[in-house]
Amino acid sequence: MEAQNLKEDAKDILNHSQDYLETLYKLNVVRATKKASNIASGLVNSVLLFFISLCVLLFLSIAAAWWIGQEINNPALGFLSVAGFYMLLAIILIALRKNVISPFIKNSLIKKIYEEKDKDIR
Repeated sequence: MEAQNLKEDAKDILNHSQDYLETLYKLNVVRATKKASNIASGLVNSVLLFFISLCVLLFLSIAAAWWIGQEINNPALGFLSVAGFYMLLAIILIALRKNVISPFIKNSLIKKIYEEKDKDIR
C-alpha cells in the first residue's frame, strides 16, 4: 500500500515537473519575443530618426555652404569649406572609434538588453 502511494507521488512529481518545464519554456519564449520586439521597434525608430536627421543635416550643410560662399564671394570655396569640416569630423571619429565610440555603443546595447531585468529586480 505504501509503495503504491510512493509510486503515485513520484508520478505526480514527474507530471508537475514536466508542467513546470513546459511553463518555463513558454515563459522564456515570451520573454525572448518581447526583447526581440523591443529591439526591432527601437531599431525602426532609430533608422527613421537617422534618415530625418540626415535630411536636416543635408539642408543645413547646403545652407551653410551657400552662406559661406556668399560671404567670401566664392560659392565653390564655401562648399569646399563645409566638405573640409566634414572631412575633419570623419578623421576625428575614425581616430576615436576604438576607444570611445565602440565601447559607448556596446554599453548602450547591453543596457538596453538587460533593462527589463533591472526593472523586475527593483
